[in-house]
Amino acid sequence: MLDSLTIIIEVTIRAFPAILMGGLAGLITQRIKVGNLGLEGFMLIGAFVSVLGSYYSGSCWFGIFLACLVNSLLCVFFIFFNQEFKADNVVMSVAINMFALGITKYLLSVLFGVKGAFSSPKIIGVPKINLPFLEDIPILAAFAHQSVLVYISLLSLVFIQLLLFKTSLGLRIRATGPNEMAVITAGVSTQKVKIITYIISGILCGLAGAYLSLGQLTMFTDNMTNGRGFISMAAANFGFGLPMGTFYGALLFGFADGITMRAQLQGFPPQLVSIIPYLITILTLCGIGAYRKYHLKDIE
Repeated sequence: MLDSLTIIIEVTIRAFPAILMGGLAGLITQRIKVGNLGLEGFMLIGAFVSVLGSYYSGSCWFGIFLACLVNSLLCVFFIFFNQEFKADNVVMSVAINMFALGITKYLLSVLFGVKGAFSSPKIIGVPKINLPFLEDIPILAAFAHQSVLVYISLLSLVFIQLLLFKTSLGLRIRATGPNEMAVITAGVSTQKVKIITYIISGILCGLAGAYLSLGQLTMFTDNMTNGRGFISMAAANFGFGLPMGTFYGALLFGFADGITMRAQLQGFPPQLVSIIPYLITILTLCGIGAYRKYHLKDIE
């Protein structure tokens, strides 16, 4: 029983960082009322670019930096077109998601001459923090060998919490969404606030994508995000615009992944158990919608 629980907790810990960082990326853009629905695409691009950078430089950290940089530039492009040319952010998000699927598949073939997946000894993965004294302790053994990015995801949670509620920039971000005119009246450029917000969102998406390809694995596969960007949006909604709420949502959906993995090991049909995370996502969103309708007016 304890061994099964340890496995589920370990898989949960491995699954939740990408969802957490993606959820925080979505949460911060929700605060300015220009939601980033392209999390799936940005995370996929981050996963590919980080592998690309790691492969050619021999450094996982350069790969992560490159993923964050590329995603930041794409996010600036995204918000620029939204603000300057009034492009609909939903349509642009769909375009980003489709573009990411196509461009990563194309570059995988052109740059590496493979289809479907790419793995190489030249790809350097993110190192793990080893705590051998936990290996023989039930449940805590799940924390014995975890990627550095797991801890970076927790630091990103602290960073977003402090940014939103302890800085003047955070105050401007929180004010821009519900009352943009008040921010403009105060002499603050809301366009700059939105650009900075989207740059932060891009960095978080880059980290989330890099975790999938260099933290969990050391390879890239077609569509390796596999819906995690959409689940991240659900985690952001689960949090009602609050970082800690998003953290709890990421844990919930990460736990769903853990249940899925454990069910597959027990011999349940993979086609059936693979729907568990998405089913929990749908049920959670339905519950959130009902709660907001009957108990909340708005949380700012």
